[in-house]
Amino acid sequence: MSESLLVERRPVGNGVVVVLRMNRPRARNAMNTAMLIALLDALDEAARDDRVAGLLLTGAGDTFSAGADVREQLPDGGRRRMELFTEFYEQLTLFRIPTAAAIVGPAVGGGAEAAIACDLRVAEPSALFRFPGAVYGIPVGTSRTISQVGLGVAKDWVFSARDVTADEAQDRGLTQRLVPAGQADAEAMQWLTQVASRDRTTVQLLKRLFNDGSGLRDRVMFENDALRAQSEAGSLPPGLDVDVPRTIRPRLR
Repeated sequence: MSESLLVERRPVGNGVVVVLRMNRPRARNAMNTAMLIALLDALDEAARDDRVAGLLLTGAGDTFSAGADVREQLPDGGRRRMELFTEFYEQLTLFRIPTAAAIVGPAVGGGAEAAIACDLRVAEPSALFRFPGAVYGIPVGTSRTISQVGLGVAKDWVFSARDVTADEAQDRGLTQRLVPAGQADAEAMQWLTQVASRDRTTVQLLKRLFNDGSGLRDRVMFENDALRAQSEAGSLPPGLDVDVPRTIRPRLR
C-alpha cells in the first residue's frame, strides 16, 4: 500500500470499519496516480472481505483533499490518471458497503467528489467545498450533487465553482452532520457503528435500491463517459455528444 494512503481497521461488533486516510498533508492531500491506485486497491480489498461493515474516508492534517495533484508530471496528458479518477468515483459511489466521509478543511474538485460519493458526510466548521470543473474545462460535478442538493443548488455551485462553506453545505443537505472541531471522525464512526448493527444484507440491498431508484448509477456512468471523452480528445466533444456504448475498461497502471 502506498504511503499516500493510510489504512486502518477498527472493530465494530462482529465486523470492522475500514478507515482510509488520504495522507499527503504537505500537498493538501492532493490525489496523484499513486494515491488513486492505493484507494482503488483498498476498495477492492474491502469489498472482498465479508467482515467489513463500513468504510470511513478522511484526510490527514487540516485538509480533506485539494483534488487532483496539478504538480504531478503526466506524460500521457493525464489520460491514465483520469481513467483512475473515473473508476474511483464509480467504485466509491456504488460501493456495496455503507460509507461515510469525515471532512476537515477544504474538499475541492476530486476531493469534493470523493466526499459526496459517500453515503454520509460529517463536516467540521473548517470544511469548505468547491466544484471547479467549469474553471478548468472538466465536465464533472453534476451526477452526485443533484442527488444531494437538488438541481437548482447543484447548478449554482457547479456553474459558478464558488466556495461553499460548512454552514451552507449543512443548510442545503450536502452534509448530514456539522460537528465541533475535532469530532468529525468520531461522529462518522458512531453512525457507521450504528449501521453495522443492522441486518447487513438488507442494508446493502437498500443502498442499491437508493442508488438505482434515484438514477445515480446512470448519472455516474454518463458523467464518467464525458470525462473520458474529454481526456482522450483533449477537449470537450461538440455538444457534449458522448452517447456511446459504455465498455468495461481495464485499470491502467
